[in-house]
This record gives sequence, structure tokens and C-alpha cells, in this order.
Amino acid sequence: MTGFTEAQARRATRSDRWVSFNSRPIEISLLYLLTRISRVLRVPKLGVVVSDAATMRQVLLDGEHFSKTAEGGTSDLWDPVLQGPGLLNMSGESHLELKRKLTPLFSAKYLESAIGAAVKVETERLKKRLLACESVDIVRSIEVTAARVVCTLCGYDLENTDEAEVLAQLESARSLLRFVKLNTKRLTPEQVKLGRGELSKLHQSIHDAFDANIEGTVPHTLKGFGLSRDEVTAVITALVIAGTETVLSHLPRFTALLLRSGYLEELSRQGKASMPDGVMETELIQDAVQEGLRVTVPTPVMVRGVTQPTRVGNVDVKPGDRLLLATIFACQRLGHFNPSRPMPKEYRHLWFGAGVHMCIGLPLAQLEIQRYLEMFIEVNRVRPIRLISAKVRRGTLTAGYRELVISCRNS
Repeated sequence: MTGFTEAQARRATRSDRWVSFNSRPIEISLLYLLTRISRVLRVPKLGVVVSDAATMRQVLLDGEHFSKTAEGGTSDLWDPVLQGPGLLNMSGESHLELKRKLTPLFSAKYLESAIGAAVKVETERLKKRLLACESVDIVRSIEVTAARVVCTLCGYDLENTDEAEVLAQLESARSLLRFVKLNTKRLTPEQVKLGRGELSKLHQSIHDAFDANIEGTVPHTLKGFGLSRDEVTAVITALVIAGTETVLSHLPRFTALLLRSGYLEELSRQGKASMPDGVMETELIQDAVQEGLRVTVPTPVMVRGVTQPTRVGNVDVKPGDRLLLATIFACQRLGHFNPSRPMPKEYRHLWFGAGVHMCIGLPLAQLEIQRYLEMFIEVNRVRPIRLISAKVRRGTLTAGYRELVISCRNS
């Protein structure tokens, strides 16, 4: 594989956009056409579609006029499933108070101690297989990692839980999102019942860890922050729902971007010239992670309700209106994959929200992504990694691959 070039980056970005298109061709095509008519557009029965990054950020930062909990917001979707306060379904002072309680959980030090081992087990296994020149399905590897993280969050004893059981819990966590489409405002009673049933075993594990005061578990840690059992259950459920599919969508796509664009080779070469303390390499990795998220946009759409009459762009909105923030197309306007390009402030972390509703799970997602990238760089310096084959996942709002096979060259 040659180093990073603009032509390769453009082709890699186009390939990733094809993955997005194939996830839901009709809905994504419709949304794309709407965003080309205007960056803020009222669409009957759908809502007001926003695809301008600066305008989107203004909406996300404006808690006076827009809310997750207003009519048309995401709380309508998740309230029946969470059955308690879990950030996805909260706003205002209660949201801020819960977020303050949760902040220590997402420090780099705590995440590394609580979650780091769950990620490292799989990245080390993948590293050995790649260096042995085996062909590996990166999607499967990332599913195992995500499953281990889900079970760690829910208080499972991973040492005494086999891989099949761990993966079964991942499927339970993912089940709810199959019901969600662009125009989904509420889950049906049948969907809510199915969703609660799928999550019941995860909830039982959370309850067991909470009630038994099992030290070292995330439920026990949250209990120490002053959260009730229902609050702990709702918070962890929200993290699982919001975070699991984000990583499963993004990481295989990021891997393909790195390989198709030649940027993994670029990172491998530049990192060798880093200073002794690794500062240069760390910055390069962080820039690559952010740009990869900007291109793939694992959360393609965010939803807000209107609490007071105001104006969004050139469109007047009022209570009862629903805003569809088309993050996917706002972020695409910046161009193809290019980690060396400075990230304009209106785009920074936009795929994770902004302001008080910036996704609190961002550090956890970044930990998983960065550990995989560090492992890829380490392997690539010994044996160059190549992309063997790719199969796109279809019929899901969060685009991704169902299979992505990679291997190292023998020589």
C-alpha cells in the first residue's frame, strides 16, 4: 500500500458514502435530495430538516427553544424503554444534575481501569492473528469488543462468561434500533414490549451488581455517586443503546478508510518520527480519530423538539415542530477524508452533539477507537495490513459492514 494521497482519500470517502447509501437507500436518498434544496427545509409529515453545521450547532446549544423532551424530541422514543432518567430522555436542571453525578465515570483514568481490559483482550488477540498473516473479519472482532464493553457496563463477570453469551447480550442491546427509521416518533406498544424483553437479562445483571454491592463493577460505582437502582439501570441502558451501535458502525468503516486512503501507512511512517514521549504520534492519532468520525458520522440524524417559537435559518418554528438534524450531510460538506486539515469549530464533535447534551459516552467511544488504531499502527509497522474483502450491511439506520476481512502481507 502506498502512502496517503488526495486521490486515494477521495476514493475512500466515496466508498464510505456508498456504505451509508446502502444502509437505507430510499430514506438516505430522500434526505440527501432534501438537503440539496435548502440547508433548512420544512418537510410535511417529516419535520424541519437542518443540514448546515453552524445552524445545527446553534440549535444544539439553544436549550431555551429546543429540547430532547419537547414534543417530537427523542424522549418520546426512549421513555417507555428506559423507564427512568437516562440522559437520552432528559433535559433541564435534572439532566445537568445527573450529568454532574456521572462525570467521574467518564474520566480517562476510570475508563481505562474499568473498560480498558475489556478492549485490550480482543485487540491483543487480533494483533497476534494479523501478525501471523491470518485473514480476520474486523467486524466480528469489533462485535466481540463491543459485547465485552456492554457486559462490563452491566456488571457481568467476564472471566466466567463465555463468548457466545457475551455476544448474545450484544444482540439484545442492538435489538431496539431495528425498529427506528427516519420518521419514527414513537415505538409501538408491541415494540416496547419486545425491547424490554430483549433488555431484561442485561437489566437483571445490573440489578444483581447493584444489590450485591459488587466492587469494581460499573453499577456499584454509579451507586457510590448517589444514584438509585432505577437511575443506574436507565443510565447504563441509555449508554448501551446510544454507544454500542456507534462503535459497531464506525470502527469497521474507519478501518476501511485508513486502508483505502493509505493513511494507516502514513501514520505508521510519521509516528516513527515522533518525539520520545510520543506527543506527535498521539496528536496524529487523535486527529485521525476525529476526522474518521466526521466522515463516517455514526449518528446520521439527531432529533429535537421546539419549546418556544423561534427561527431556524429562514424557517419559523413553533412548539410541536420536530427538527431533524441531518448530521451526515452537514459533515459531508467539509469534503473527503483528510486528517491533516484543521477541523472548523462548527464541526468539532458535532456527531456527538454539543453543549449540555454533548454525548457523555464520547470518551468511551474514543477509547475503543483509539485502542484499535494504535494496534493497527503497531501491526502495520511490522507487516503492512491490506483489505481483502468487504460486504455492506443493509436495512439499518446506522450504516456499516457486515463483514470486512483484512490480513497482513507475508513479506
